[in-house]
Amino acid sequence: MEKMKATIIEDYTEFYHHVPFRPLKYVKDENGYGWLCDKKADPNKDLRRQGCWRCDEMAFPTGGR
Repeated sequence: MEKMKATIIEDYTEFYHHVPFRPLKYVKDENGYGWLCDKKADPNKDLRRQGCWRCDEMAFPTGGR
């Protein structure tokens, strides 16, 4: 029989610092749209320019659709 090589699995996770999430908050604008924002976002400023995501534009919108 042919000698088989063992599978080598190398673990590089110690080289990558992965934070699984960042603090977020839900904000509702003056038009009634829900937004998912970083915790530091100012709800009185333009939400999209601050990097917020409008919930009805996301793959899993909120609401009873």
